[in-house]
Amino acid sequence: MSTTTDRTSTPTVARTQVPRTRQAPATSPPVRRRQRRKWLDRLGWYELVGVASASTTRQVAGLFLGTSASPTSPAGVFIGKEQFTGWPFFHDVFQAYRDKVISSPNVLVVGDIGAGKSSFIKTWAVLRQLTLGRRVVVIDKKRQQVGTSVGGAPIAAGEYTPLARALGVAPIRFVLGTGSAGCRINVLDPAIAGTKDTGGASQLLLLRAVLGEALGREVRPMEGKALRVAHKAAVSTARQQGRVATIVDVVAHLDDPTPTSLEFVPSRVSLQMLAEWGQEAAAELERMISEDLAGLIDGPTSPEVSLTGGLTVFDISALPDDGPAVPIVMAIVNSWLRAVLDNQHSTVPTVFVAEEGWHLVDGTFAKVTRRNQKIARGEALMNVTALQHVSDVPAGSPAIATIQESETVVLFRQGKEEDAARCVEWFNLPRSCKDTLLDLPQGTALVKIGTKKPVIVTHVRSAWETAITDTDEAMHSVATVALHAQGQGS
Repeated sequence: MSTTTDRTSTPTVARTQVPRTRQAPATSPPVRRRQRRKWLDRLGWYELVGVASASTTRQVAGLFLGTSASPTSPAGVFIGKEQFTGWPFFHDVFQAYRDKVISSPNVLVVGDIGAGKSSFIKTWAVLRQLTLGRRVVVIDKKRQQVGTSVGGAPIAAGEYTPLARALGVAPIRFVLGTGSAGCRINVLDPAIAGTKDTGGASQLLLLRAVLGEALGREVRPMEGKALRVAHKAAVSTARQQGRVATIVDVVAHLDDPTPTSLEFVPSRVSLQMLAEWGQEAAAELERMISEDLAGLIDGPTSPEVSLTGGLTVFDISALPDDGPAVPIVMAIVNSWLRAVLDNQHSTVPTVFVAEEGWHLVDGTFAKVTRRNQKIARGEALMNVTALQHVSDVPAGSPAIATIQESETVVLFRQGKEEDAARCVEWFNLPRSCKDTLLDLPQGTALVKIGTKKPVIVTHVRSAWETAITDTDEAMHSVATVALHAQGQGS
């Protein structure tokens, strides 16, 4: 059967005819692909084959490239970067407490001079806390040059002065001397006592600490009794006169009790007995107030002393290192802050910074500090204490327990093996950390948070933070002096 095409049925279209060339059919046979044989594949006939070797799961795991995780949660205040991985390192005491990472809000910073301790505290514990709307109170003990006068003479003040001025805050400065321009702070100020029942006890605890410092020994029972009565009589009498009592009033009632004192003792106690009990205490307390603490706690609190602002800096750098002035002011400020926290209507997270904080953890006033630190959790209070050498703490000192209660520990370079070994022992660090603490570069610290493993962190600051937190301005001085003193010949 043949098929024909009717060409007449297709419409004709004018177009150019292209001659067609017919290709001859291929005469070569199709190429046959040789099939790969499996046994030749196993022998490496077609391509090279790697030789397998027996191993274990543990050994094979080492062939995978390690991927490091972030050492902390980003929910915190930026500190710096972890040394080995470069991950950013964050830590916020209040957030860590909420996350149950730590159970104590107290922070301890330890390091040699020049290791970066002060710069870290100013940045992480002060500036970056203020950006979160928190209250920061600083006791500034370290003295440094903060500028020059019109005549070119150096001006010395606390090291936090440039930082405070950069933020528009005037430091509260304490200076000894009856006619000095420094501030006064009253031990019996109602702001310290607060409005709660524990307020009077706080004042009496401070008075006992001051009296113990004056006597140079423990306060005897009868002396303590006379002090309690004198305190109550002084407050009562001053209230009737429409003023606030001071420690001078307490000394007066110790030395010469009045009938008002009899209102606070049993009927069998006479004025003569009270005078005998408080005679030595009154004499030593009066001497200390007029000599060692002149112009410091012998009058009403200065109006500029307040804890209502976001940043408060107490400059005690002009007070002598020896003597009772420094620990007394530290204890008073610490108790005052506690009273402010007791009376606040809404809880504001607060940071209390004490550089050169030996007086807060050891000595006569350590009892006051420990009592205030125990309520830190209930008051949202973060205590930051800076120390240089932990080996200076004598064995068996109650300061050891206070130090070890800190669950955020930041350890900068230790210059002595004894200090490094003590840090390893007290903070339960691996033994290898001893050599690490001795070799840490400036600005790098070993950070231990709660029960977590310690991490080496390099502190990172912005250019602005660096400018206002550096403490070595005097070392950058380029001032010169003539070879010969004025009036001498060449």
